[in-house]
Order: sequence, then C-alpha cells, then structure tokens
Amino acid sequence: MLSKFANLITFRAIAELKSEATRTYAGYLWWVLEPLLSLAVYYVAFKYIFHRETKNFLMFLFSGIVIYRFFASTATRSAASISDGHGLMQLVYVHKSIFPLSVVMVNLVKFLITLLLVIVVSWLFEILPTWAYLALPLLIVLELMVVTGVSMICAAITPFFPDFKLILNTLMHLLIFLSGVFHDIGKLSPQMQSLIRLNPIAVLIEQYRAILLQGQWPSPQSLVPVLAESIMFLAIGWLLIHKFNRYYPKIS
Repeated sequence: MLSKFANLITFRAIAELKSEATRTYAGYLWWVLEPLLSLAVYYVAFKYIFHRETKNFLMFLFSGIVIYRFFASTATRSAASISDGHGLMQLVYVHKSIFPLSVVMVNLVKFLITLLLVIVVSWLFEILPTWAYLALPLLIVLELMVVTGVSMICAAITPFFPDFKLILNTLMHLLIFLSGVFHDIGKLSPQMQSLIRLNPIAVLIEQYRAILLQGQWPSPQSLVPVLAESIMFLAIGWLLIHKFNRYYPKIS
C-alpha cells in the first residue's frame, strides 16, 4: 500500500514537471530563469535604491530568495491542490494527501536545481566550499519537513474556505520581510531576533547562509525548535487531511 502511494505521488510529480516544461518556450530553463529574474529585481531595489551594503550582498540575497521561494510557492500551490484534483477524486478513490505531496515533490526538484545554482555561483564569487557543506542535507530535510507540513495544512483548509488562497498570498508577501531574506537577522535587536526566529524559514535561511557564505556549521541549538515545529506541522496537516479525506469530493 505504501509503495503504491509513493508511486502515485511520483507519477503525478513527473507528469506535472513535464507539463510545466511544455507550457512555456523556455521549458525547463524557466526553473532557473524565474529565481534569477526575482534576484535582479530585488538586487537593484535594495542595492541601488535602498543602498544595502551587506557583504557579498548578491549571494546573500540569492540564497534567501531561493530558500524562501521553495516554501512560499509550494504552500500557495498546495492550497488549491485538493480542489484542483476534483476530477480524479470523482473517478477513483485516492487519499487526498497525494495532491499537496505531489506539489511538494515537484517544487523540491526545482529547489534542488536552484540551490545547486546558488552553490555554483558562490564558487564563481570565490566563496569556496568547506566541510560544513556536509550539513546541507540536514537543512534540506528540515526544510522539506516544514514545507510539507505547512503545505498539507493549507491544502486541508482551502476546500472549506476558498478565500484562504487569497489570504495566503498576502501572508506570503508579508512573511518574506519577516524571514531574513533581505536583511541579516543577527544585526537586529535581541527582542526582534527572538520574534523572527519563531519563523522556522527565517532560521533555516540563516543556517543555510552560515554554511554557504561563511563556511560555518549550522547551530544545533537553532535547529531543534525548527525540528519540533516541522513535526507539529506534519502532524496537524496529516490529521486534518485524513479526518476530512472522504468529505473533499463532496465539497471540492
């Protein structure tokens, strides 16, 4: 049963990746172009308009954008995933968690590609790899857990409250400014640091940068709360979808 479940998610993810590539002229190249275009806009704004002088600001910004986009784009796309799967639900019984999980898998592939791009570009800027790179898989797994949990919660809620998609888009635009994408959290006041670090994505961005830009090992003390939050999100997301699993075809 578990293998069939995994195979179905994989099949849907592969089909979606191929479909995305055929919807634009750039195809798979768009997965790289999209974050680069975002980088160009934010870099010009913060470097030349707001005169941000952070060391290695280009890489500082690029890493934050790539990490945050994985979270934000997956959560927002997952929110509509169960409703969008109405046709399949009418044809065959499937556990409705496959819909957000397929979105997570699609975006994970794109995230890994863009993260590799961040690493390569950092080398071009002579920010050389260190042994701390060995901790990158740990951060990827932690972020995947957070993203999956939040995505499942969003997917579970939206069929009952369709307007939640609009609220979520607004929240994601706000959260980018509270995740350390554009600024160094460590330079804020202690009270503000404590507040922002309640956001697991802000902590993960900070720890990714410690590895990629500073060659430092991530802080276990900072990551333990992220692990706890990710487990909580996963549990809530799974329980919600499982509880309403048979109701979704009637309301989607």
